[in-house]
Amino acid sequence: MTTIPLCKLPKGKIGLIQGISCPPEKIEEKRALIHRLLDLGFCQNTPVSCINTGMFHNPRAYLIRGSVIALRNQDARMIQVECSEEITDSRGMSYEKL
Repeated sequence: MTTIPLCKLPKGKIGLIQGISCPPEKIEEKRALIHRLLDLGFCQNTPVSCINTGMFHNPRAYLIRGSVIALRNQDARMIQVECSEEITDSRGMSYEKL
């Protein structure tokens, strides 16, 4: 399995969130965004899929926990996901490719 930034997740594929990363020198600047992403459900071991892309592939729409959230690529780049054909989350539930 491969870990990639969320912005690289192909449309129609499911990824399992591994975490949110940010360069140490930008942590203060991005603190509010990181908290907002966590509030929206972008937490570790949560399945997420890219369901639509905007013109020029920015922004992208993601289905997470039953909600559709649009993120700019620069923000989605901070979220690391594990990408495979089939994913099992922390509860043992299996999610197959859409």
